[in-house]
Amino acid sequence: MDLQSIINEADLLVPNEVPLADKIVVLNALNQDFFNVVKIPRVLPLTPIKDESAYTISTEVRLKNIDLVMVGIIKYHELIPGITNPLQNTYTFDDSTHILTLRPAPYSSGLQGVLRYSRIATTAFTSSVLTAVPDAPEEYHYSYYIGLASFLANAMDDAGKSTMYETQYKAAWNKAAQNYTGSAVT
Repeated sequence: MDLQSIINEADLLVPNEVPLADKIVVLNALNQDFFNVVKIPRVLPLTPIKDESAYTISTEVRLKNIDLVMVGIIKYHELIPGITNPLQNTYTFDDSTHILTLRPAPYSSGLQGVLRYSRIATTAFTSSVLTAVPDAPEEYHYSYYIGLASFLANAMDDAGKSTMYETQYKAAWNKAAQNYTGSAVT
């Protein structure tokens, strides 16, 4: 579903006078929030080089979404300031420069490395491009119009409808989260 379709569906559920710009703001928030609830795993292969500790990583990766860094058979743990990690291999990641730093640096070239992380929303919607689609998998696009309907109902002072729609889209997201963690829900 594209933004225009999502807005049209939400407007059918909750007739309103809310400006398009406000709807776009809500859809951007829903797009970001989806990935805070639903952790969709991604794997990024690393090609480590002997004695090189710094690697530039995809802009889709954020420190809070990294859950595994391995080079060869060695697992690296996040270096948390203030906590000592004696005799542990550690990593740091800078969200602004997208540089992953491994300590100690890999001991050999040719090792296979992997960085596992959760997806994030990368699209910023604007009212001038209503053909854009949410970053969530297509089977969950419907939850965006239910989420938008919750906002619209609240804006129209219909707390009952707002609560009902909020419960529906959050339930869909929780089901999606369970499906992506391997504890599938039917």
